[in-house]
Amino acid sequence: MIWDHRLRLRANTAPKPKRFLFLFSDTGGGHRASSQAVKDEMERLYGSAAAVEMVDIFTEMERWPFDRFPAWYPICVGLNGIPWGVGFHLSDGVHLVKTMSKLVWPYARRSFCDLLRQHPADVIVSFHPIPNYALSLGLRRMGWEIPLGIVAVDLVTVHAGWFVSAADTYLVPTYAAKARAMRWSITESRIRVTGMPTRRRFITSMELSKSRARTQLNLPQDRPMVLIVGGGEGLGPLGQVVRLLACRRPDAHIVVITGHNRSLYQELAHSDLPIHIQIEGFVSNMEVWMRAADILVTKAGPNSLAEAFLAGLPLVLYTALPGQEEGNIDHVVGNGAGIWAPLPRMAVRAVLQLLHDPEKRAAMAKKSQALARPLATEQIAREIWQLARPRRQTSVSTPVGCYPASVGPIDRAGN
Repeated sequence: MIWDHRLRLRANTAPKPKRFLFLFSDTGGGHRASSQAVKDEMERLYGSAAAVEMVDIFTEMERWPFDRFPAWYPICVGLNGIPWGVGFHLSDGVHLVKTMSKLVWPYARRSFCDLLRQHPADVIVSFHPIPNYALSLGLRRMGWEIPLGIVAVDLVTVHAGWFVSAADTYLVPTYAAKARAMRWSITESRIRVTGMPTRRRFITSMELSKSRARTQLNLPQDRPMVLIVGGGEGLGPLGQVVRLLACRRPDAHIVVITGHNRSLYQELAHSDLPIHIQIEGFVSNMEVWMRAADILVTKAGPNSLAEAFLAGLPLVLYTALPGQEEGNIDHVVGNGAGIWAPLPRMAVRAVLQLLHDPEKRAAMAKKSQALARPLATEQIAREIWQLARPRRQTSVSTPVGCYPASVGPIDRAGN
């Protein structure tokens, strides 16, 4: 009986896991992939001591138009990304972000506050730029002192929305991103340059040889391999690049990964191309495909670039999203890791140039790998862990602008 009592007492006094709420949105694949990579790393490092919950903030709010943002994303980045770029530059200012957030707040506040109540946490981490000022506003209005961390997942041209002044720490991928944060008056002591969060399997695959990767994928060993991707959604003029490259009949094995873009997959799979080109849809082992490749043809998305650096791949960038991906071009080209080829015919010319010049290809591969940050995800996980502390309620009353869970959204505007 005494021993049983001691066991129960020990179980009751065991430390509770620290709760982390990761907020992202499926507006592009990078936000989810980055938050999932950090979640996996925290669980690897801290086991059951870290309880990490991932929430798509806009879908969870169940409030129009926010819950439509993920579905609208492919439309917004259409038309060569021009509408997206205009919106990016017009809103790229901290004062503009705060003003827009304050205008939306009366409409969104109940959904926002309900979300925070329904997902209690010791630390909140944002992997998206849009909700950050509203997050800090909501926490303040609810009277909660919960540490807020922001993990910026844009590589260089980082939008001002990432840099609201209320967060405890800002984890950014490059020193150029740090300079952007300081431009928006974030104190240097709160900024950490970590690199981009990347799924652990891309790091462990660095030891996988090219020949073994090709064996795993049943690819030929006797020719260079060109890997053509368009991100998780298969965006950009990827189809045109493939057709023009096929017409040049390069002495290489060409693999195209169309991601979730089923229409592009069907279009290319049923195209009458002059040479055989291997067409794949969404794949779950991209790290192996990258290890098997000699050249990567891709849009300038930050996640794809970070993964390519780990694989040590020379890059041909055929498109970039205006605004947030513009700086990625300079980062790659300026460091000698790739070629900017914004038209399909230019991309084809760049691929042929690298195929015909193995020495240049090898030099670019070396410079690409020099940009890799294999410890980035681990560093981000450790920084977030350090933010954890018991949540403290600083006010027992309901602050202005939020409501108790049992009270509906009644205000002068009738919302």
